[in-house]
Amino acid sequence: MYFMSKAQISFGLKWFVNFLHTFKLLVLFIILWLFMSLELQNPTPRKERAFVFFTKDSVQLEVDLLFSANDLPVKYYSFVVTPVCEEGVCYNLVAEVYWDLLGNFLDYAEVPLDPLTKFDHVKFTKEDHDKMKEILMDKTSLLANYKVEDLVDHSIEIKSEVIDGVAGATYNSLSGAVVRGAVYSSHTLWHIVNGELADKIAAHTEALRSEEVLVSMLDSDNYHQQFYALNKVDVGNEKYTPKLIRLITEGDAYVPFFAIEKIPDWAWSSAKYQSKIISLLKEVEFRMQNEILNRFNNKVLDENATTFLASALDSLNRSQLKKAFKILYDNRGQLTPKSIEEIAELKNYGKNEFSKEAEQFLTSIAKEGRLLSP
Repeated sequence: MYFMSKAQISFGLKWFVNFLHTFKLLVLFIILWLFMSLELQNPTPRKERAFVFFTKDSVQLEVDLLFSANDLPVKYYSFVVTPVCEEGVCYNLVAEVYWDLLGNFLDYAEVPLDPLTKFDHVKFTKEDHDKMKEILMDKTSLLANYKVEDLVDHSIEIKSEVIDGVAGATYNSLSGAVVRGAVYSSHTLWHIVNGELADKIAAHTEALRSEEVLVSMLDSDNYHQQFYALNKVDVGNEKYTPKLIRLITEGDAYVPFFAIEKIPDWAWSSAKYQSKIISLLKEVEFRMQNEILNRFNNKVLDENATTFLASALDSLNRSQLKKAFKILYDNRGQLTPKSIEEIAELKNYGKNEFSKEAEQFLTSIAKEGRLLSP
């Protein structure tokens, strides 16, 4: 039987301790390397102080500009702490508020230790928060025309368990413009969000305007910023044409109609873009379909464009079919046998207006005996 000496045991223990120490260092190195790799792949977006703003009540607000991972400005932020006084009782309204690059309200977040409250210190419900955000998004709110002391009808009294006495009731004309039970908070926050501070944000962004910033605005899903950028970029430059076409379907509110107006005339005659635009007929609503068809009237189309138009006929109504068939007839020399077959199928589509228009078109083609160049 073999027994180790004390020297061997001591050596073995030292070796084991050194091994553990080396192993720990190796593990720490691997963790540090992974952390640094993740930081390099997903760098923390930076922020910078844009300006300091003082409200009419001399409340100081520090406004920060937040940047994307690509180091482009994205939105503005301020940690808002402002006093709100109602019926002789004052408290701080605390919220983290966000604006877009043009000073339009985006969102706010509560601070858990200082939640938003309404009458008798009742916490906001989800519905209250939704209502408040709806109010803050409305730059034309009635709150713009009222002073805080004119918001409540003191001839109607509501007993309060928090205030030692009674409180007034909201005027009926203002009931839709405020969160029920949070009249003063609604007024205070609306004027902070949509007052002079919003104008200062827009001015700050204007000073930062560059081609990169404008492109990021065009590519955003914010119609205020899309509209702003459309007014600033050189739409005659072809590099913007794909972005204008994208906004026809992806722009919100009035942006698609403004974008289509900005597409230069040469693009409507370009084989490079005709098919892309015509293919949108199946995606857009009635008014935009008319805009597209009207702009292709009297334009020479290439073969691909006529093919796309023929395949989109079943998404149009009768008045639009007349426009589309006129465009196809003017470009009948570009029609392929497959397109003719698709048009022929409309005769059996089951809708009288479709079959009638298709039959008239095919009859006019047949009378010529062959497909002619326009």
